[in-house]
Amino acid sequence: MKKLLPLFLIFALSTVFAVDMSGKLGMGIGWTVGSSGIPDAAITKFALGEKLVLEPALLFSFTSMSNDESESNYEFNLNLLLAYALMAHEKTNFYAKAGISFGMEKEPKMTSFGIPLGLGLEYFVSDHFAVDLNHVMGFNYTMYDYDEIEQKTMRFNITTHQLTAGLVWYY
Repeated sequence: MKKLLPLFLIFALSTVFAVDMSGKLGMGIGWTVGSSGIPDAAITKFALGEKLVLEPALLFSFTSMSNDESESNYEFNLNLLLAYALMAHEKTNFYAKAGISFGMEKEPKMTSFGIPLGLGLEYFVSDHFAVDLNHVMGFNYTMYDYDEIEQKTMRFNITTHQLTAGLVWYY
């Protein structure tokens, strides 16, 4: 019990110094690490209180190939996260995040539902402009529907690969 007391005190004190996010609305774009150089994330942040922020984020990709048959594929993932500001130092916020997610892919036909958990770091370059870095992992339930073999496959896994960097403008 005595070993947990310092951890509890650090957590309690760190929440006292978080930056007040009340009344802020942020919108921006982001890049998932490992993707092409084209932005693949739309970021929105709604402050629900001093330390609580709602973050709906849309990650998307679209590919098209032109050969004898024109083929295209899309994939998107919608995350609805609640971020709690654990601590801040001048212009930097550190967040703990949790929420729900929904995703789809055209080929192979896939639908997924998840519970993302993660951490976020946000650095304010100015009063209105911030650089955002997030690592989200979590639990994911995925269902594949293979038309050609008339088989459905369901999978439950833990995702660990989503690192996103973004640029956010606050109004």
